[in-house]
Amino acid sequence: MLDIHFKAAFEGILKVTATQRTFQVMLAIAIIVTLAALFLRFNTTEWLVLILVITMVLTAEMFNTSIEFLADRVNHRKDPTIKLVKDISAAAVLTTALISIAVGIILFYPKILILLK
Repeated sequence: MLDIHFKAAFEGILKVTATQRTFQVMLAIAIIVTLAALFLRFNTTEWLVLILVITMVLTAEMFNTSIEFLADRVNHRKDPTIKLVKDISAAAVLTTALISIAVGIILFYPKILILLK
């Protein structure tokens, strides 16, 4: 039973990765940031924070994509309530992304300064 749930989850990850340009961009940025963290030799706490932030952004984008698919399926016509739901969902992704940028600056800036000295 559990394997069916994992299979569905992995299918979802593969589908969003294969079809959603925004998710692909976010995933590419996550990979680049992870490689930079390896190069800069992040400590355990920095890794934990970085992994949490990356996970939050990617998860927010997957929720947003799910909401958009469902909203479009429920109603193809212009509907102010569905537009509001989609706008709020997109705002959640934006908020998460902006916070992740702030966290990234806090994590990377001191290490980059040391590297440049």
